[in-house]
Amino acid sequence: MNITLKQIEAFYWTAMLGSFSAASSHLHTTQSAISKRVAELESALATTLFDRSQKMPALTSKGRALVGHAEEMLELTSNTISAVQGEDFFSGRICIGVTELCALTWLPRFIAVLRERHPRLVVEPNVDAGRNLFDQLEDNSLDLVVLPGDKHWNKRYRAIFATTVKIAWMASPLLNVPARTLPANKLSEYPLLMQSTSSAVSRRYDDWLESNGVSPKRALRTTSLPVLGQLTLAGLGISALPLEYYQAEVLARRLQVVKTRPTTPPVDYYIVHRAEAADRGIDEIAKLVKASCNFARSA
Repeated sequence: MNITLKQIEAFYWTAMLGSFSAASSHLHTTQSAISKRVAELESALATTLFDRSQKMPALTSKGRALVGHAEEMLELTSNTISAVQGEDFFSGRICIGVTELCALTWLPRFIAVLRERHPRLVVEPNVDAGRNLFDQLEDNSLDLVVLPGDKHWNKRYRAIFATTVKIAWMASPLLNVPARTLPANKLSEYPLLMQSTSSAVSRRYDDWLESNGVSPKRALRTTSLPVLGQLTLAGLGISALPLEYYQAEVLARRLQVVKTRPTTPPVDYYIVHRAEAADRGIDEIAKLVKASCNFARSA
């Protein structure tokens, strides 16, 4: 019996999504059709790919060995179709979610490059906090997001490291913070300015403050990074700000970097999309995003 692409698709998406029903929904067919295709593939290969003794199908050792080859076959098929159709096969609409820092820096240039390369593709950017962006990716409202995170992602998502953003505690000289390196818990003596709790960066720094025994007597939160910067410039408190974006204010001595022990951790940004959406188009767009990620204000 010959192996068909539909059988490979059925196997791959069942493995990726964890069930025959999820694979059937993704491939817009019935669960019985998916089960039949997988069974036919197992018959053609004379092996068992899934252990069906449990509630959810689990890959056997042979199944795990086949996943990588199946992905390569599907990618080759996608690339073959794209090569025949030409480079301008991008059309329709793509919804991209980014944080405010992205929107303030590299997003305009990225959209300009994308429009030049693929004029038939309509880009819909959505600017929001990291947690909200991920929720929208999960419910299929967004196709791709650029947000802070770490290297550990659920297998349902494909995450590409974009860049590292250095973050520093900053204050106006009006606040008279000592220039020497301070123990982190000394930050408790000053009012702190923070981003909203829906911000991935804010959550990370909330954890950092707690682990270093910082209990701010006064804290003010805002959803806007520029507002946070303006409040800091006005001398209303210390805040964690992206160093590259506020480099001009530091050089002009309108802001000072507040050095702490331990130092502030950097933030890694990732380009994330659903694994089921992987194809040449989304991969090229992700590469363009990575090439565009420059968080300096002049970007």
